[in-house]
Amino acid sequence: MYLYLICNIMLFISCGLYFYYNIKKWHTVQLLLDVIAVGTTIIVSIWAIMFSKMDISSFLNGDFLSTFLYLFFDFLSISIILIMYNSSKVKNVSKTMHLIVTSIIIFTLCDLYYIYLTFMDKYNANTLIDGFYMFTIVLLAFAAMEEAENPSRETEVCKMELPENYGRPNIVTWLFLVPLVFYFAGIMSNLVFIHMIGVIIIYQLIRGYVQTAIKNEYLLRREKQLNDILDQTVQERTKELVQVNKTLESLSKRDALTGLFNRRYFIQYIDSLIDSSEEKIFSVFYMDLDRFKAINDAHGHEMGDEILKKIAQRLEIWCPSNGILSRVGGDEFAMVVNENISEETLCQYAKEIIKLCETTISIPPYSFQLGVSIGIALFPRDADERNTLIKYADMAMYQAKKNYLAKRFVFFDSWLSEEIQRKHEIELLLRHIDFRQEFQLYYQPQYRIVDNALVGMEALIRWNNPNKGWILPGEFIPIAEETSMIIKIGEWVIDEALKQIKVWNEEYGLDLKMGINISPKQIDQEDFVNWLKQKITASSVKPAWIDLEITENSTMNSETSMEELFTALAEIDINISIDDFGTGYSSLSYIKRFDIDRLKIAKELIDNIANDKNTLLIVKAIIMMANGLGLKTIAEGVEEKEQLSILKELCCDEIQGYIYGRPVAADVFEREYLMKHRRSKTVVAYLKG
Repeated sequence: MYLYLICNIMLFISCGLYFYYNIKKWHTVQLLLDVIAVGTTIIVSIWAIMFSKMDISSFLNGDFLSTFLYLFFDFLSISIILIMYNSSKVKNVSKTMHLIVTSIIIFTLCDLYYIYLTFMDKYNANTLIDGFYMFTIVLLAFAAMEEAENPSRETEVCKMELPENYGRPNIVTWLFLVPLVFYFAGIMSNLVFIHMIGVIIIYQLIRGYVQTAIKNEYLLRREKQLNDILDQTVQERTKELVQVNKTLESLSKRDALTGLFNRRYFIQYIDSLIDSSEEKIFSVFYMDLDRFKAINDAHGHEMGDEILKKIAQRLEIWCPSNGILSRVGGDEFAMVVNENISEETLCQYAKEIIKLCETTISIPPYSFQLGVSIGIALFPRDADERNTLIKYADMAMYQAKKNYLAKRFVFFDSWLSEEIQRKHEIELLLRHIDFRQEFQLYYQPQYRIVDNALVGMEALIRWNNPNKGWILPGEFIPIAEETSMIIKIGEWVIDEALKQIKVWNEEYGLDLKMGINISPKQIDQEDFVNWLKQKITASSVKPAWIDLEITENSTMNSETSMEELFTALAEIDINISIDDFGTGYSSLSYIKRFDIDRLKIAKELIDNIANDKNTLLIVKAIIMMANGLGLKTIAEGVEEKEQLSILKELCCDEIQGYIYGRPVAADVFEREYLMKHRRSKTVVAYLKG
C-alpha cells in the first residue's frame, strides 16, 4: 500500500516544482483566492461523492494513514494542476502540458475511485480501473516524447505585461457548477449547498475586486516603467544631443578643408580677448599665399585643395602654444598670438612661416613652390577694436604682397593707413571722373638704333584732377585694375590713341606705330578681339599702325588663352609687344608659342646694365634669344649714353627713354618730333634736288 504511494508523492513533487518555477507569472492574491476556491470545491466534491454516506469509523483502521496520505497528495496534485491550468494563458499552454494535465486528472480520479472501492469493499484486481492507471502512465510517456520532439518554450516574465491569471474566463466558475449538480442529484444537503453558493458569490465579488486591483496595479507599474523608460530615453537623448552639440560646435569652429579654425571662430576669439577683463596684448598675423592662383588654375581645384591642406598641416605643427591658426579665405590664413612678445620675436615667427610656406610641396608627379605675404597688426597699439585691427593686418599684408621681392612681411604703421585713405580717395575720384577734362595722353618717342629714325611712340595716360592736381599713373592704375575702372579707362585710351595716330600718319605721310598698353582685365573681356576690330574699322586706322603692349606677367596670369589671342591679333596685322620682359616668370617655351613681334626689355634691367655684370648677361641673352626667334627688341628707360652704347653693341633694335625724349603732350610731341622730322626730310630733298 505504501509502495504505491511513491507515485502520488512523485506526481505531487513534479506539480509542486512546476508551480514553484512558474509562480512569478501569476498574481499572488488572485492565485491565493483561486487556491481557496478550488480547494474548497474539490474537498466538498470528494466529501459529497465518496464519504458523505460512509461510516467514518471505517477510516480508523490500520490503513488510515496510507489512505489519508493518498487523499492528501491526490488533493494537492489535482488542486495545483487545476489552478495552474486555470491561471495560464491558453496560447502559452503547450501540447505537452495538455497531456500531463489530462493524465494527472485521470490518475487522481482513478486513485479516489480506488479508495472509494476499497472502503466499500468492492475493489477487484485487473479491472477497468487498473487499465486507467496504465493509461495515465502512457499519456505521461506520450507527453515526454512530445517534449523531446517539440520542446516547450519557456516565456520570460515581463514586468510590463499583465499576470497570466488576469482576465481569463475562470475554470473555477465551472467547478462551482459541481455543487449544483450534486444538489439536484440529491447527493448534497441543503445546508452544504447554501454554503457553497455563498462561497461562489463571495469568490466572484472578491475576484472582481482583485481583478480590478490587478489592472490598476499593472497600469501604475506600466506607467512607472514607461516613465522610467522615458526618463532613461530622455537622459540618453540628452547625452546624445550634448555630444552632437559639442561635435557641431567643434565643426562650426573648424574649416572643412584644412581642419584649422575658421573665420567665424577667428573673429569670436579676437572678440573674447578684447572683451576680457584682463588687459590683453596680442598680435594678429594675416597671411596670403603667393603664386597659388596660377597653380590652382593650371592644375585644378583638387590639386589646389591638396596644397592648402599641406600648408595647413605645416602651420599647425609649427604653431606656437600661445597662438591659434585659422583659414579665413581661399588661400588666406590668419594667426593670433595671445602674448605680449617683442617685435623681434614676431619677426622670427614671420620668417619661420615664410620658410615653411616656401619649402617645396611634393604631390606626385608634381612639385610646387609657393610664397607667402604676411601682414602684422598689434592690439592695442595699432587698434583697440576688432574690425580695425583685422583691417590693419590685411592692409599690411597687401603692402607686403605689393613689395614681395623686397620684404615678405610688414608691420602695420600709420603711413599705411594714410596710404589706404589716399587709395580710397583716388578710387572715389575715379568713379566720378570726367575723362575729357581730367585725362590726357602723353607720348614718348621710340627710335631705331641703327639710323636714329623715329619708328613710333608709346601712349601714356596722365591725370590732372582739379582738386588733387597731378596723380601719377603708378598710383591710380593699380586702383583702377582692382575696381575694374581700367576697362573704361583702357577704352578711352584706345579711342584717343587711334585718333591721334591716324592724324599724324596721314598728315605727315608716315607709318609710325602707336604703342598702347593693354590691361589683363581688358584681355579677359568677352570678345576682346572683335571689339578691337570694330574700333579700328570705325577709326579707319591701319592695324599695322597699332602696337599692343602686354606685360609679361599678364601673359602668365590671364584667364584667356594668350596663344589664341595673339594669333587672332596677328591675323589682322596688329603688332604685339611683351612689355617689362625679363622681370616675370615666362619661359622660352611660351615665347616660342606666341605670335608676337617685339620684346620690350624692362627698365629695371636697363638701369643696371652698365654697373652689374649679371644684368648685362641677362639683357644680352634676351637680345640673342629674340634675334634667334626673329623678334625685335626695344629697350625702355634708356637715360644714359653708356647704356645706349652697350645696347648698340648688343644689337638691340630700338630705344625708348629720356635720352631721346620724355613723355609729352600731343602738341609738344608733334612740334618736337614730327615737324622736325618733316623739316629734315624737306632739307634732304632740297639738297638732293
